[in-house]
Amino acid sequence: MNDRLERTQLYDWHQEYGDVVPFAGWEMPVRYSDIREEHMAVRESVGIFDTSHMFRFFVKGSNASNFLQSVATNNVSNLEINDGQYTTCLNEAGGIHDDLMLYRISEDEYIWITNADNGPKIRDHLLKHSKDFDVEVLDKTKEIAMIAVQGPKALSLIGKMSGKDMDEFGRFTCNPLNIAGYDTFMCRTGYTGEAGAEILVLNCPFSEEGKKRAVGFWNELLSQGAEFDIKPCGLGARDSTRLEAGFVLYGHELDEETSPIEARIPYAVKFKVEPHYIGYDVVQSQKKEGVKKTRIGFVMIDRGIPREKYPILFNGSIIGNTTSGGLSPIINKGIGMGYVTPDTVNDGDIIEIDIKGRRRRAEVTKWPFYDPDKYGETRTS
Repeated sequence: MNDRLERTQLYDWHQEYGDVVPFAGWEMPVRYSDIREEHMAVRESVGIFDTSHMFRFFVKGSNASNFLQSVATNNVSNLEINDGQYTTCLNEAGGIHDDLMLYRISEDEYIWITNADNGPKIRDHLLKHSKDFDVEVLDKTKEIAMIAVQGPKALSLIGKMSGKDMDEFGRFTCNPLNIAGYDTFMCRTGYTGEAGAEILVLNCPFSEEGKKRAVGFWNELLSQGAEFDIKPCGLGARDSTRLEAGFVLYGHELDEETSPIEARIPYAVKFKVEPHYIGYDVVQSQKKEGVKKTRIGFVMIDRGIPREKYPILFNGSIIGNTTSGGLSPIINKGIGMGYVTPDTVNDGDIIEIDIKGRRRRAEVTKWPFYDPDKYGETRTS
């Protein structure tokens, strides 16, 4: 068995400037400076993340749309060329194989971007179920670098580097774009709650030349982004920003035993679609009849930082467990998410989190955990 960790094209840069740790089978930077500083760069200016460890599959062929509809829960037929959507891939019991982004880049070709830890599993799943369709599934993970550029100044930076008006590119789109001389797909998406893009830098194979090209693009971002107070960001800020935005993470809020209905991500699931996707009947039944658990968010009232798998109590009884938790740099309080028995608590209710044997009060609340008028892509100020 090969236990060697994988490395992205940017590994040498991360090793020189960051704190590299094992993550999902890869050696990845957890931070370069202070996680809180990196977090705030994303909220107030612009931060960049190496996301090249995520898997990138290209699915093409005359039956690509029907095939993808059979394995993905959103409405694939709604995708116009250069459109994208957030969706999930289910097992037969309605549990989540993975959550992913799907982009349509031509009449019969799509890009499927999936989580690093689930890449091999999803590749096998796609290859297995594609046999009855006229499609080809290509794993191009090691041919393309992927960098997330996130924050309120992210689009200004990309506009400067590409010479394009970013107003041309709406949210959830994916367009070929030359950025500072590099051929890319510029996907107007991200997982921080902020404006920005996830950029697929083409022609970056796992070779010395490919690594040099990926590092060159990364350094170009840092150089041209200096006027925007750019910061390189690691896994720590990636997790804290997604948590603060109330976004789910595979292995925490999502797994093979949890459905998208239970996870409260209904925007990823559509029912008036053909062919029916794997797990369709299960999630349709849950939509109509209810679920056995449901995701909630909470903000700590008492001091304490919630972490994964802490008991959640209401009126002295355990009603569930936490799945993610941490400190919000924006509100300077502990925040978290977890699953509880349905219909036990509502927004505004006071619950308790058992933090290492000590019960600490928290308030059930909606996400995001920041003021969306002041932070996030839809901010008004």
